[in-house]
Amino acid sequence: MAAHEHGAVPLPGGPTTTDGHAVNEPLLGALAAAAIRDCTECVDRFLDEIADAPASVARLVEVARLAALRLHRGELPGFFTDDDDRSGPAMPELKHLVRAATAAEPLTAVCEQLTTAQRRAAARDAIEMLVGQLKVANTFGRDESQTLAELCCAISALLVEWCFAAAPMDGRHFSETWRKWSSGRQREARLPGNGIPALALLLGAVLHHQARQDDVPAEQLQDLVFARALPLLQEPPEVGDILKAFAAPPENDSITGPVKRLARSEPQFLSDLCSYARHTIMLHVENCPHGLRETDHACTLAHRIPALTDSTRAPVAAPTTAEGRRVALPRIGIREEEPVEGAPAGFPADHIWQINVDRIVWERYDADIDRFNDAIAEDSTISHPDYEHTTGLEALACPACGSHGPFLVEGRWGDPLTLHCGCGVTVMSPTDSRPDDLGRRVLKRLILCEADPAYAARHLIPQLAKYQEDNHRSRANSWYRGPDDEDVALAEAIDPAAEDLTQALTAALQPRLPDRHGGRALTLLLLKAQDALSTPAVHDSDDGRRLADTVRSLLDDLKEESDRWAPSREPVGARLRTWQQEGGPHLWQAAWGRTLKVASRYEDYRVGDGRLSDGCAALTLALYILAHEANTSVDQIEKNEVLTLWSPHNADNPAEEPAEVPQRWGARLQALGHDLKAPDDPVARLWRHLRTEHTASVLGDRREPALTLGLEHLLGPHSLNRIPL
Repeated sequence: MAAHEHGAVPLPGGPTTTDGHAVNEPLLGALAAAAIRDCTECVDRFLDEIADAPASVARLVEVARLAALRLHRGELPGFFTDDDDRSGPAMPELKHLVRAATAAEPLTAVCEQLTTAQRRAAARDAIEMLVGQLKVANTFGRDESQTLAELCCAISALLVEWCFAAAPMDGRHFSETWRKWSSGRQREARLPGNGIPALALLLGAVLHHQARQDDVPAEQLQDLVFARALPLLQEPPEVGDILKAFAAPPENDSITGPVKRLARSEPQFLSDLCSYARHTIMLHVENCPHGLRETDHACTLAHRIPALTDSTRAPVAAPTTAEGRRVALPRIGIREEEPVEGAPAGFPADHIWQINVDRIVWERYDADIDRFNDAIAEDSTISHPDYEHTTGLEALACPACGSHGPFLVEGRWGDPLTLHCGCGVTVMSPTDSRPDDLGRRVLKRLILCEADPAYAARHLIPQLAKYQEDNHRSRANSWYRGPDDEDVALAEAIDPAAEDLTQALTAALQPRLPDRHGGRALTLLLLKAQDALSTPAVHDSDDGRRLADTVRSLLDDLKEESDRWAPSREPVGARLRTWQQEGGPHLWQAAWGRTLKVASRYEDYRVGDGRLSDGCAALTLALYILAHEANTSVDQIEKNEVLTLWSPHNADNPAEEPAEVPQRWGARLQALGHDLKAPDDPVARLWRHLRTEHTASVLGDRREPALTLGLEHLLGPHSLNRIPL
């Protein structure tokens, strides 16, 4: 027997399989050593033992498969997986297990489903293939260059990362989708990371399939027309088959298994990944500068390499005598209103406009600022977050050189935009874009302003009218609590009666154009008006004067509304002291003194809807009534007594309506000698104020007295403003 002891050749993988089954490592090592030394007797004996150990067979198949991938540059040869391929020694049992391993199926469980004889046959072929591959690699060496699968997965990751950087909202939506699948009942799939590697894996599998279909080798992958994968991504079942058979690079194992398993069990997960992968390719095709003037552009990976390798500059197409260097018009987050007029009269339909513009101003939503605001909102160390405006006006900057102008714009009415920068780059929007595409709208605006500069005023007047109409509609809603503070400050800073409205707007707004100027809707509208009126041809036109009158009317309306709501902006402390300073009996002043003390932390809060200040006033009235009736000081009154006087949930009188509470308090005040109608009695005046009814909820029309609404806000069981008494 000593002559048959060959030692051991350890196989990689560890003592257990990925699904936790024990592996007989000494037995596998002994089998490998015997096979390398061509000892048939020992090999047969070890195979008999291994055939009874499904986990060990699974390990042997995994190692043989990994060796094949490394020897064949990341590809599994057909004789290893295809039952119809008879060019190699592998039999159906081994091929079945290799396909299962590639599909990330539980390999030990698959082995358990085979008979002992089938497992022995699979193990025999696996050790034979493994030893043969090791001998070939030892004799001829192994190609260490990147495989086609590795390149496809790597470039897919870059494609996805660029997409989410260029369109952050898409990245946010994908993150939300990923969180949905990586939690809940799918948590057992153990999906790692932020989802980008998973999406890159699926896209890499599709690109790898496309490269194999088009006979594009790894060395020429940059020539792959990746847009041809778009139709395939509309068929998730087909993509699922491709993903299942894709031999992903071994370094991706941590993501490959979980993604393949979940894609197999959850069709919607696979469909979601296909949707985002398709969107990624479409976004790259749309932003390819080589295709700006070509329909059905055959976009290759080479076209996107500049964008993927240098994020600081826009991708520019190679120079051609016909077009020069081309770059795509930025469009993410940019808003351009549809023109309010048709093509200018007096010009033929095919008239080619050539327009010199100093700058092009547009409105843009900035997703980076939105993410910044989310971050500081979640930071518990920041007590008063200073949020930035996510929307603002800014001037178009050449994507290649960053210049804000001047530019030469050309095109016919309805054409995609063509803009020439002094740096030699032509900024374009795609030829096959929709009729309402950003570039077409911008060109229409520029043509209308070139034909008649006063159009800059005419197209703003409807926007201002709509803003005012929406504002008036909001005021009728129960949730409305007055104009925004920023709008109030802006309206107060501008004198509508100023002789030179443009100068008044400039002084108040202090425009930062051509750099970004963020603000609320009112700020941006007034900025647009200021920018238009700064042009003499607009300012001196009839339409310019109509625009100025519209702005003045809007500002007058806002000032009137601001004045109406001015009391709501008063600090709570000031409102309470105003009531206290109206005088009254000594006990009344003592009640106010205790209220101001216990409510001191709300000193600088704004009155707002009045509930906090009304709650403090109701507390003062309760302290006064209870102390007066008990002939004691207000400091002796306890919270339970106030709650009993209020009795919002009085077991003895459960049917009492809120409107009856002020009447009950009024009766007790009359018993104390107060005339509730007396104009010079501060106690009676406050009682009359507190019996005034207000809307109780923003979602309904129910009304309650200020007294009960205020006490609920101050002392109610669900109040966030409860005070100690």
